[in-house]
Amino acid sequence: MKKVNALKLVFIVLISICNYACIDRVTIPETDTTPPTFSFKIEGDGFSRTFTQDDNFSSMQLNLRVNKVYSFVFSGDDSGGLALLQWQLGGNDIIEFDDDFPSGEWTIRDISAFNRMIEWQGDRSNPYVGMVLTGRFVARSGGSGTFDTTDFGFFAMDFGGRSGTANQATGNLYVSIGDSPTELVEL
Repeated sequence: MKKVNALKLVFIVLISICNYACIDRVTIPETDTTPPTFSFKIEGDGFSRTFTQDDNFSSMQLNLRVNKVYSFVFSGDDSGGLALLQWQLGGNDIIEFDDDFPSGEWTIRDISAFNRMIEWQGDRSNPYVGMVLTGRFVARSGGSGTFDTTDFGFFAMDFGGRSGTANQATGNLYVSIGDSPTELVEL
């Protein structure tokens, strides 16, 4: 069992290094009218799903099982340069990350007592096509028989070119945490 866990860890580290190393720098075009894209892949408790800007978030709810560990990959890209990538979510009492999360070029800040923002900001003088964040979290709730709710808000913005207006892509996923199985429910 320890050997399997060690191999999983090595595999995750290699994928993370490849993801970071494979992110290309780009030259910002004069104008950019194409919106950026984002994806959020979540796995755990027998569930796996990738959400993108093309999903109809208003018609779905993600149910997470309390005290279960979930891994995720959050990414965004734009061929003309990604300016900002954000994930807004509930506080640490609802979504609990490891103490050293996030790392690198990502920052986390409290918006209120119940919300926080994980974000990466691009640099116009050294633009990248995209960025990737990987990690794990534990879904928490107030106790047995109760459930908590939060939203996962996703936001990606490009530079809009050297002389254009920035384009953006957004999504807001309603999340419920309780004793029920992990599943995506259509509303």
